Amino acid sequence: MVSAVDIITYIGIPLAVLGVLPTIYTCLKSLLTLRAITRTLSHNHVTALTRSALLSGIVEIEIPRRSITPLDRADPSYFTLRAHHSHLNGGTWTLFHWKEMVTGVKSYRLQYHDELSQPQAEVEFEALVAFLLDWGAVPSKEGWRGLRSAGLWTPVGTRLLVWGESGEEVLGVSFSDDSDGILSLRVGWRREWGVRGRECLPPYWVRVGPAGRGEDVLESLVGEKRESGVKEKGVVEAKGGFLDDDSADGEGEKEGSVRVKISANGMQEAHREEDPKTKLPLFHLRSEPTFTDSTAGFWFCCAATAFEAPRGGLWAYSIPADVIAVARRETVPCGIMVLLGVMSDADVPTWRTPYDDQAERFEKQVKFADQSRKMMEEMRLPPHQRDAARKKRLETDARDFHNDHKRRMIREEQRRESEIMEAMQSQKLPISIVAEANRKWLGRKFELSEGLTSRGLLEQVLYGMVQDRSFASRIAVMLDLWKNWSQSGGMTKSHFVAVKEDQVVFAMASFVLQAIKSTVSEPTGSVVGDMQECLRLWHKVRLG
Repeated sequence: MVSAVDIITYIGIPLAVLGVLPTIYTCLKSLLTLRAITRTLSHNHVTALTRSALLSGIVEIEIPRRSITPLDRADPSYFTLRAHHSHLNGGTWTLFHWKEMVTGVKSYRLQYHDELSQPQAEVEFEALVAFLLDWGAVPSKEGWRGLRSAGLWTPVGTRLLVWGESGEEVLGVSFSDDSDGILSLRVGWRREWGVRGRECLPPYWVRVGPAGRGEDVLESLVGEKRESGVKEKGVVEAKGGFLDDDSADGEGEKEGSVRVKISANGMQEAHREEDPKTKLPLFHLRSEPTFTDSTAGFWFCCAATAFEAPRGGLWAYSIPADVIAVARRETVPCGIMVLLGVMSDADVPTWRTPYDDQAERFEKQVKFADQSRKMMEEMRLPPHQRDAARKKRLETDARDFHNDHKRRMIREEQRRESEIMEAMQSQKLPISIVAEANRKWLGRKFELSEGLTSRGLLEQVLYGMVQDRSFASRIAVMLDLWKNWSQSGGMTKSHFVAVKEDQVVFAMASFVLQAIKSTVSEPTGSVVGDMQECLRLWHKVRLG
């Protein structure tokens, strides 16, 4: 007979063992998961606090959340990758060296080790982009345009910065699981891409210098002196730029390239490339009213931004909308370009009324016939009357010649005035055609190389503005005049006279506006404008 002991032994104990097996399994699984997570954290060099609830099988992890900032550019680690970085989701930022600050703790509750990730780091968006551009990344026009239009709904994988040669992603949009409503990004970099060095130009900086590499353009541009008592507004030979004889007003020596940093408020600092520790004051290019009332600093910042932006740089300075409108608008009449001798009538549409000299030729024929008649009548007179008649005829001819000359001068003046009026009302040309014609005209006038582009001449304009206060003022005055007639309905005679008197500076000013237009050539904006708008919308982002 089966006793109670047998029932307990053969039935109760196995049932009890079966009852605790799930608990044992959960504990073992929890311990194995904790071990795998700890090994993974150690392998990825992530510091964290871990603990496991054995009965529930949940592993709790606390990982510090960090705020990061790029190192100082002079730091040896600035241009180096970390020897070991994290491969976890959210850890792409560990590729680079940063200044790190713990701002909190992110807690995770996991059941499986493959769910492990780490918190994204918070970073200032502008500082991040400037850092990656300094490493050699290139902006993606389509990516920034998409981010500006779609915002947080930008598709994951949209590339904002790429490696120029291969087009591979350097900075892109990431999943927003850990972003808390903030824009989430990720970074990537291959060691074989290499990096730039401290000698390279960082973002916000522009380098301008005299034309070298086989030809000195600045010394080729030589102007003439006017005798009106003021200094010639053309270009005179100097060591480093389009400088006047009063070039002593310039800042420092006239040799060597100059680096200039431009902030959102204008020129911030400058120094010679070979002497970074010695700052150049360049008061004539400061935007603050304390230093100068001239707009030279304003136009220098616009020109420098347009000059450097096509290279993929990051610019805090934003070219005003009214200046962009002037560059996009057709502002220079084709007739004015012909009167200046820059273009010929064959290069432009018909703009002036053909001159009809038929009446003038008829008047000359009548006078010639009348003079011949008077001379024939003199021949019929007696000798004593003939001399008197001849003397009277010569006096009349002299008086008529003087009056005819005056009439011709008045007609010529009226014709010139009418021609100028027709020229100002002629069809206007886009800045690209005007700048190209001015480039060719400067080449003919100063025997410059055919290979010298408008961009090369623009660099010389910037260098001349850095070197010489009077030249910078003249460029600013010309661009102010250009903006004035563009916004006031068209060029007037006073504008034409000013352009005629300083035609070389007018030609150089056209290179500034051409560069501005090429920077924002697309109707929807440019990569520079899209970047500036995105950086304004998102001050902080999550990187991982």
